[in-house]
Amino acid sequence: MSDLRIPTPDAVRYFSAGQLPAHVREAAANADRAELYLGCPVSPLSVEDWGDREAILAEWHRADKTLAATPLRPAQPTGVLS
Repeated sequence: MSDLRIPTPDAVRYFSAGQLPAHVREAAANADRAELYLGCPVSPLSVEDWGDREAILAEWHRADKTLAATPLRPAQPTGVLS
C-alpha cells in the first residue's frame, strides 16, 4: 500500500486552522516543515547535515507531541447544526 497524501482544498484547511488554538496551528506548521526537510537526502559523510537532521527530528517530535495531546473534536460544540 502506498503512502500518498491526498491534498486538502485550501478553503477547508483555512477553515479548520481557524478553529484550532494558535499553539496547535504552529505545531502543525512545524511538523509539515520538518517532514519536508526530513524527506531530503542527506550526505552520509557530512556531520553538519546529520546535526541539522537531528535538530529537525527533535522539532518534529515536539510538534507531534503537541498534536497528539490535542483532542480531535472541540470541547464545546460549534454553532453549525445540520
